Amino acid sequence: MELEPRRPALPLPSRAAGELAPEQRRRLEAVLALPPRRRLDALMDAPDVAQLVPAILPDDFAATLLDVGLGDGDVLLAHAAGEQLVHLVDVTAWAGDELDLAATVETLDLLRESDPELALRWFRSADDSAVLALFARLCVVTSDDVPVPGKIEDLEVDEPFSLDGAFLIWPRDSERVGFLRWFLTLLFEEHQETYLWICRSLQWVLESDVEEDAFIRRQARLVENGFPRPEEGAEVFRPASPERMVVSRVVARPPAAPGADPVEPAAITVAPAELPEAALFAARCIERLAPEAQAGLRAAVGRLWRLVLAAELLHPGKPEDRAAALRLATRTVSIGLEHLSGGDPDLGASLCLARTALDLFQVGHTVVLQLQRRATALRRTGWLSRVPAGVGLLEPPLRQAYEACRLPRPRRFAGVDEEGKPRMEPLATMAEVEDARRALETIDALGRLLVDGLGLPADLAESIDLSGCLPESWTEVTAGDILRTALVHGAATGAVAFVPPDAGELRSFVRQAVASGTLRETFRGEAIDLLLSRLPGPAAAVDRAVLASYLAGVLDRLAEELAGVDASRSIDPRFVGGLVRRVIAAEKPHRKPIRT
Repeated sequence: MELEPRRPALPLPSRAAGELAPEQRRRLEAVLALPPRRRLDALMDAPDVAQLVPAILPDDFAATLLDVGLGDGDVLLAHAAGEQLVHLVDVTAWAGDELDLAATVETLDLLRESDPELALRWFRSADDSAVLALFARLCVVTSDDVPVPGKIEDLEVDEPFSLDGAFLIWPRDSERVGFLRWFLTLLFEEHQETYLWICRSLQWVLESDVEEDAFIRRQARLVENGFPRPEEGAEVFRPASPERMVVSRVVARPPAAPGADPVEPAAITVAPAELPEAALFAARCIERLAPEAQAGLRAAVGRLWRLVLAAELLHPGKPEDRAAALRLATRTVSIGLEHLSGGDPDLGASLCLARTALDLFQVGHTVVLQLQRRATALRRTGWLSRVPAGVGLLEPPLRQAYEACRLPRPRRFAGVDEEGKPRMEPLATMAEVEDARRALETIDALGRLLVDGLGLPADLAESIDLSGCLPESWTEVTAGDILRTALVHGAATGAVAFVPPDAGELRSFVRQAVASGTLRETFRGEAIDLLLSRLPGPAAAVDRAVLASYLAGVLDRLAEELAGVDASRSIDPRFVGGLVRRVIAAEKPHRKPIRT
């Protein structure tokens, strides 16, 4: 969109990047490989900081300031080039496709506090659409020689003010009148031609048109700085083809350069906070590479996480969103390396040279995506399709694993945040993938045992009455409670079925199954074999293995609750946990038990 009249030039000192000497270029690259705070300290100590800062790529410049805080980045801001300031505002000033007025003014205010010239430097470097979109949101401008726009009657505006007696300025945002008055006063006193341009332009521009044009131009600048459009970034999550999931050829790893200082792989060695950094498989692969190969991989991952950020619609101006995209990118690459190499770091190092970072990411994503397909199958065609309430029967670890695997990008449960909401983290290792897969296999086998083996009805909450029992609500009952209840009833009566036992049956179970303060080993083995025999059809060995491990935990809980009970005395069911037990005698026969 061509705006008239043309904006006059602002006479400000130039901060354009000059050509760096090879030694300066190497030193700057080494500085940029450091973590943000150390990077800032190194630049502050550099004697040629005025030459180094303008040569930093705009997004590296913005990332450093966002990580350390704009208020602590005076040394960078003092020497910033115009395109660096424009990119800083680009990544902080928009929420989706809408201009975030509060964030924009906050950023420009911080620039003003550091040095008023910085705000003018941004003004000079930004395109006309960006400038007018901002000021059109801040005020409406009228004058005697131009008709008053009709929209002013529909807007909430403050009392107008005038700096020259010719233009009347109506603030639209009372909280930001101070910034508006300061900026316009600065232009009026020192750059009157620019002041006249902005006032005349604001009388005629259409706010929606200028903001749309500003957004389009901003998107183009983000692409130039490495941030693709969301539809382009989505390609990063394309699953890998089967032939790419298998190692077909491995390139020999070149030896590290003798005597060379290792390049710090800060962009790739990102691990869960509760694990040491070296626990990430990719870190062990990278340390085997020559420094130049490490630097190349770091650059490739730098491009990769920006693809992830765009695809996930994360905010490029929020450090936590940048960190989330980097974690997802590096951990998924690490899983891809570990899958293709079978956990061999030397082979993984060779794969870093033979496969691109995008290829490794897509392999890792495909490995993780199989978890979501398994979780979806449980809901659509598995036992959860017949018993929708079955998810509520899963113990917390199984339910958390199931919910994490159902996400579009499967995660792992990593506790709760300050608000008590589940916190999900990207999977980082093949061991975590295997744990999630085993949890889904356990859920599948457990469900078939409950539904087909013990006959759990689909409408269990309506068909089985828990009045007179503890727990008295199905929301408090777990699958383990059902199995322990069936085992206790079976030991006391000879029929394995979900029938809540009373005090007499509990006492009978203790006499038969408990000896020397623990469960008899014969009972433990027979109970597991009995339940495994209820698995319908030709159950696979893996089904039996994962279910046997789960059932061992079920019996451990039963031992904790009943192993110390004295069978020579009466048992009060109210103080026994881990199963559904009857505490009040039924006035009428208990409803028909589940078929055995």
